[in-house]
Amino acid sequence: MQPRFPTRPQARFRARFRAARFGGLVAALLAAPARAGDAPGPAPLWPEPDGTLILARPFGRSEISLRLSRRVAGAVDTLTWDGVTFLADTEPGDALQARAEVGSGGGCRRASEAGTPQDPTGEPAARRLRALRAGRSWAETETRMAWDGPSDPADEPPSDCPTRAAAAALPAPILHKRIALGLPGLGNAVEVQTRFDLAEAAAALRLEPLAAAVPAEFSSAWRFDPASGGIAPLDPEPGERPDPVILATPEGSHALAVWAPGPPEQEPDAPRPGFAVAAEAGANRLSCRFRVTHAAAGAHAFACYALVGSLADVRAALRTLTAPP
Repeated sequence: MQPRFPTRPQARFRARFRAARFGGLVAALLAAPARAGDAPGPAPLWPEPDGTLILARPFGRSEISLRLSRRVAGAVDTLTWDGVTFLADTEPGDALQARAEVGSGGGCRRASEAGTPQDPTGEPAARRLRALRAGRSWAETETRMAWDGPSDPADEPPSDCPTRAAAAALPAPILHKRIALGLPGLGNAVEVQTRFDLAEAAAALRLEPLAAAVPAEFSSAWRFDPASGGIAPLDPEPGERPDPVILATPEGSHALAVWAPGPPEQEPDAPRPGFAVAAEAGANRLSCRFRVTHAAAGAHAFACYALVGSLADVRAALRTLTAPP
């Protein structure tokens, strides 16, 4: 049974953000302590013979459909609405997934939920997925993230996080994730709750609860202004921005945005979300991220949301999410 929600969206988002900041929400949902060094248990059972799980929910003239896949360790490798595919899906790194950058300078290491073909350990993605639970429109996973191979060309240059084969010998973060379709009054929201469990402290963290490669047909980039509720054209240049970003088809018939709530007023120094869009060959990469300095070992929990539909649908959802309580 899925949890019950308050009737006012803003109250719910703020309450869940506070819970996620302290690890309570994700811990309650997934009830799994950090165990980076444990041996994996039995392989999770997938509903479909090809090792996939479909989540679907009606929205507007169609339904939003997500496919979680064994080949990307339980990440989402397909997102569709109104007959259009919103993910590039040419390789594992294109999945809608979580990513992390641990450390800084020469000691920096990158990890991802889906992994890459150049994973220095060579371990199959399916073996990194430790647990899978699901309902009709939600799923919970526990995954040991993979240390990535060569640097991602879509990441913003210059990066001081080189690839190091030695990272394969260190415990990778354990990711606990809950993904759900639809919120009260917002049928086009994809909620992603994450908890990253670190085996060791880090001088710096960049955590991305939600990152995806969007097809090149989504060539119009927009910035949403929470103050006015309006949108303005945006060049898809590398780098983080404080305001939500949207990728849409030129005619605006299909769009994808990312958003996350800021920290509560009583936590002014808590990490604030950043949003990034970067062009690459054949796709545009979109992400929601948080930066943490002097991160302790243990749990770091954050929530992000993807918004799906037409450009008008996405803008309306962002206005609802950012409206004063």
